[in-house]
Parts: sequence; structure tokens; C-alpha cells
Amino acid sequence: MKYIFFISCFFVFSVYAQDYHLTQMDKTMTIWNPSATSMHQGYEKISLQNRNQWLGAGTQFMTSYGMGEFSVGKTRKSDKAYAGIGVFFSNDVGGDSKMSQKAFGTSVSGHLPLAKGHWLSAGIQTAFCNRSADFSRLLYYSQWNGSSLDPNVYSGEANDFTSFSYLDAGLGMNYRYIPGNKPNLSSGQFAFLGGFSIAHVNSPSLNYNSLTTDRLYRKFCFHTQMKYALDDRSNMELSAMQYIQGPHKETILGLFYRAKFRGNSEITNVVNSQSILMGCYFRSMGTMAPYVALTYGSVDIGLSYDLDFGTISSAYRHSIEVNFAYTFTKKSMFNGNRLR
Repeated sequence: MKYIFFISCFFVFSVYAQDYHLTQMDKTMTIWNPSATSMHQGYEKISLQNRNQWLGAGTQFMTSYGMGEFSVGKTRKSDKAYAGIGVFFSNDVGGDSKMSQKAFGTSVSGHLPLAKGHWLSAGIQTAFCNRSADFSRLLYYSQWNGSSLDPNVYSGEANDFTSFSYLDAGLGMNYRYIPGNKPNLSSGQFAFLGGFSIAHVNSPSLNYNSLTTDRLYRKFCFHTQMKYALDDRSNMELSAMQYIQGPHKETILGLFYRAKFRGNSEITNVVNSQSILMGCYFRSMGTMAPYVALTYGSVDIGLSYDLDFGTISSAYRHSIEVNFAYTFTKKSMFNGNRLR
């Protein structure tokens, strides 16, 4: 039994060493593509995201993420080069063994205007990561007491999982076009963002136990986001992301409709709009996730609900994911500069 257990661990961790998954990946783009750090309108930004995966599975799978973004040299007209600095954390924990992935890191980005409304950005990222688990919480066939698995029966299995830490690094770049550098789109206008990033460029070692030494696959990400103004009060928005990590490939598409109740100030360019966003994400793993979000001035709140139709749906079908962001739009929290 012990050798079968270790062989299983080797298969899971060595052949398929990859990252956790989120549906709202366009909301956490800064953690995958550091060039997106401080790409938002306004000054500082605080983002939080949480995913509760496979509701009703009998055990918990939870992913949490948070990031603070700070701008250096950003102007009201957004027409000069500036830098972005980000500090982030992520925590993914799941299963009866409480297997977890934790990361704390920083991102640095540079944003260069090519022409009015055209920007080129590049960024790098580094993080300190830790992985751990407690296999003593698991049940084995050797603990069968004749009628059920009894945790009080000695399993004979050793908890050989080693908690370990490593340094990780990533890089990325993107191009974006925003007509007139204004957050408001007039009827018939469109905005575009396209980028590329590589996560785990140093391919860090993963030492789960004394029998296996694996390396985390590099993760290649291609992404794009487009907005088209149907009129001055409504937009159609499209996001598309392609991820390639070792043998694993995943495509995430999002199609949304935004209705504005109040637009941004054309004089101060302050982000004070009020709108509702409705649409759906589609994942190539066989998942459809309806999504709704509300923007009220500096606050953004969004909710998605995964419906799995792929192979995993025979056991688990539902996951819920929420995001929250607050942007300092009128002035910087550090130097008192105002966008006016």
C-alpha cells in the first residue's frame, strides 16, 4: 500500500506539476502578467479574490488572492511614462490533507506611451513560495475496521510529505490602446489590450518527499481584452486567455455586456462611473460560469458561479468565485497628488 501511495504521489505531482485554477483570470492578470501592474485608471488599487471550488464535495478547496498596486509618476492626463509596483499574496488549500500553496511576492512594471492612446508595458515579478500538507489526516484501506474506515486504527503509513519553500520568478509585456487615454468610450469606439507572459521562468524544484524531485513547469500565457461601445451608455466586452503549462492547456473566454448608469468625468478623468456588467465565462475544461459585477465609483464587486459539464461533473459540478477591488481615484494615498 505504501509503495502504491508514493507512486500515486509521483504521478500526480511529477507528471502534472501545474498551478491552481481561477475562472476570473482577467481579474487576477497582475499575478500572471506583471506588466499589468498599475495599468488601471487612478492611483493605488487594492484587489481581493476568493474561489470556493467544488461545493458539496465533502472537503474544502479554497483559493485566495490579494494585491496592492502603486503608481509612480502617473499624471492626470496619463500621457507620460510611469512605473508600477505591486505587492501580492496567494493561498491555495484543498483536500483532507490541507495541501497548500502559499506565495508572497512583488511585481514591478514600466509603462511607455508610444502615441496618444497607445501604450507598451513590461514587467518582472519575484515571489517566495511554500508548499505543505499533512498526510496524517488521510484515511487508508488499512484502516478498514470491517464496516467503515476508522481514523483510530493505525494505518502503518508514514507522513513523508516535506514542507518546502522556493523562489519563483515571472515576466511579461503587453500593448494597449485606449482612445484619447480616456476611460469613457464614445459610440463606435473600441479599446484593445494584448499581452504575453511567462510564469515560473526559473522552473523551481518541487520536493514533495524523499522519493520525488520535480520541477514546476513554466507557464505561458497569451491574453487579450477588447471593448466596443454600442453607444455612450453601453459596451460589449470580450476577454480571451490561453494557458500552456507542460502537458496542460486551457482556454478561457469571457463575453460581457456593460450598462452604464453614470459615466466618468470628461474634465477630471476621474474614475467615478457606475455600471453593471453581465455575461459568462467559458473554460475549455467543460465549464460555463455566469458572471455579474457592479462598479460604483472606486469600488468593483463581481461574482461568478461555475457549472461543470466535463469529466469532473460526474462528481462535482459547482464552484463560486468572488472579487473585490478598491481604487484610489481622486488622489494618491501617499503624496496627496490629485487627478484634477
